[in-house]
Order: sequence, then C-alpha cells, then structure tokens
Amino acid sequence: MKRILYSTVLFVSALTALTFNSCKKEEPDTETQSATDNSICEGEFTGRMGVINSFAIKEQGVKSMRTPGQPTISFIAADTLDGFPITMYIDYGTVGIVDPVDGKTRKGQVTAKFSNSWDTLGTTVTVKLINYYVKTATGANFVQYACDSIMIGHPSAYSFTNSVIGGKCIAASWNLEWACNRTLTQTAGMGDTVLTNDIYQYTGNAQGKTREGKNYTVNVTVPVIKAMDCAWIKQGRIDLTPEGKATRTVDYGSGVCDDQATLTINGNTFAFTMN
Repeated sequence: MKRILYSTVLFVSALTALTFNSCKKEEPDTETQSATDNSICEGEFTGRMGVINSFAIKEQGVKSMRTPGQPTISFIAADTLDGFPITMYIDYGTVGIVDPVDGKTRKGQVTAKFSNSWDTLGTTVTVKLINYYVKTATGANFVQYACDSIMIGHPSAYSFTNSVIGGKCIAASWNLEWACNRTLTQTAGMGDTVLTNDIYQYTGNAQGKTREGKNYTVNVTVPVIKAMDCAWIKQGRIDLTPEGKATRTVDYGSGVCDDQATLTINGNTFAFTMN
C-alpha cells in the first residue's frame, strides 16, 4: 500500500513539473546594449581614418590644410635623406574645439606617423590618441578614446585598410573595449581638400566588450557608409553576436544623418539610439 502511494506521489510531482515548464514562456531577447556600445566606439574610431586621409593631401608628400576653427596641424620629419618617416600632429587643445565638420567637440591630440609620402601606394600610417576626448552635440559628457594603435594602409588609389588595436572608449561610469580589421573605400570627395564632402564605405569585422563586461563580435554584411559631415553612421548593416545571445542584425538606415538605428533579433525589430 505504501509503495503504491509513493509511486502515485512521484507521478503527480512529475506531472506538475511538466505542466509548469510547458506553461512557462521563454523570455524574449531584447538586449540592445551591445549595439549601442559598439556604435559608440565604431563611429569615432572609423572616422579617424577619414580625417588622417583628408589632412594628408595626396600631392607632394604630406601637407596640411589649415582652416579657422579646426585643429592645429604640425609635422616633425625624421632626420633622413627623404624626410620619412614623418609624424603629423593634430591638436584639438585641452579645452575642446567644436568640429565644424560633424558638430562633435574634441580635445586632445592625434599623432599619425607616415612611413612614406601619402601619395605613394603601400604607405602605412601608425596613429596614436593622446588624452583624446569626444562629445557629441547632444551629449552631456566627454568620452575618452584610447588604443594601443590604429594602423592605416594605402594599398590602392581610393582604398584603405584600417585596424584598431586595443581600443577603449571610457566614460565616468563605464568602460568599453573595441578592435577591428576593416577595408575602406572612398566613394566621394576625392581630389580636393574639403573634408565635409568625403564619404567612405567599409567592410570587415570587429569585436568588443560591453559596459556589462560581455564580449561580442561584428561582421559587416552590407557595406557601412560613413560620411565625414555626419556624427553618426548613416547606412549599412552588420551582424552582431553578443556572448550567450543570438546573432542580431543592426540596420543603420537609408542614408539620413541621425542617431537612430534598428536592431532585429529573432524576427523582432527594435529601435535604438547609437550615441
């Protein structure tokens, strides 16, 4: 009799657990923090390539363009016969300058060491960021950008390689990590010294760590468009895979310059603000 009663209790318990688990709904994946954090790092680090390219005019080696309201540009050449390597210093000062190109406020210094004349294909540039901070037109606080280095290559006329090594994006309450290997192609603004009409598209991959300490990877599936006169990425799509989460698609839009993008996860689409 006791054995029958014990078996009955086990059966009822198992049935109750099965019923509870079958009724329990799986929580939807609505995580957007990784996409926001990636955009904070991606836009600024990628944009530095375009600035270096525009300031290093591809005529008679490396020259600078000086425009009121823009950073101070200076050069230190190596003591060699041909003057290379040469280091370009882009100085935004210690207070900050509102960049007339994209409306962001920048302070600190960017150094770019050229292995050869920028109009010589195969030239490489090693970029360093020194006490470099950026604030968007709508942002309340500066974000510091730092890295081990940014490596830029110039394999063909309007094509560039861009690798960010050991990138960090740091605010008062969070710390992001970011790195990438990209190929960029200039699609507009070639042949002049006007930075505002330069447009680049890029492909490649990236990886980072969110403010919550979660790793993620990025793969560009539709070339991403970076216009130098826009504070945000305007167009293109990436696949972003956060640690322990499904791959989600980030769509940067159809070409309008704004801070809005969409994120699609398991067929569900969410809007998010880039930075």
